[in-house]
Amino acid sequence: MNHAPAIVYANRLCDSETMTNKLIFQIKQDRLSTSELDKLQARCSAELNELRQELNELLKELRAIADGNNHPTAQPHRTAA
Repeated sequence: MNHAPAIVYANRLCDSETMTNKLIFQIKQDRLSTSELDKLQARCSAELNELRQELNELLKELRAIADGNNHPTAQPHRTAA
């Protein structure tokens, strides 16, 4: 029997406000080692690239929708009988 996990973890740091706040606190308190900061920077860079790609896809979709609205297909006009 498959059960959904009781706790669902965010795939991205930016999806979890709690995790973001904890990381900010640890950074301000100088609790992360150089290697941990390097890993965090690499993860943030990867997440930023993913977000940029998603944004680009959404913009393409919006442009396609806008282009479709600017060039409507010819529809027969209905006249009242």
